[in-house]
Amino acid sequence: MSGETERVVRLARLVEVQSRKRQMEEWRLGALKREAVQLVETSAEILASLGEQSLLNGLFLEGRASALRRNEGLIVRNRSAQDHAEADLNAARGIEKRLERAAGDAAEAAARVREQESLLSALDDFLTTRSASFE
Repeated sequence: MSGETERVVRLARLVEVQSRKRQMEEWRLGALKREAVQLVETSAEILASLGEQSLLNGLFLEGRASALRRNEGLIVRNRSAQDHAEADLNAARGIEKRLERAAGDAAEAAARVREQESLLSALDDFLTTRSASFE
């Protein structure tokens, strides 16, 4: 296998690995978004439970307020994690695109080398048969 062909194979493996990394980042971002939806729903449930329907509501007010503050802190951390995951995903996409371009360029170079070798082989065969006919 020529050096160009080996490079094409290596770059193809790198593109595959980078594609998997991008998928993992997409899954992580999706999980964080689902978690954010759950946290917002939890906050809505806590706020809805603060209604005036129960006479004992005042006894649990401090606990619910504490749970709401804790949940809001989780929402803030989740949003920060989403921002970080989006940045990682964009970086992974950029690396994947650059690797795809490099793999395409390497494939073109390998094709040119193969074509050149084929043409040189055909030329050698032609010249060998011509010199044999002169003898």
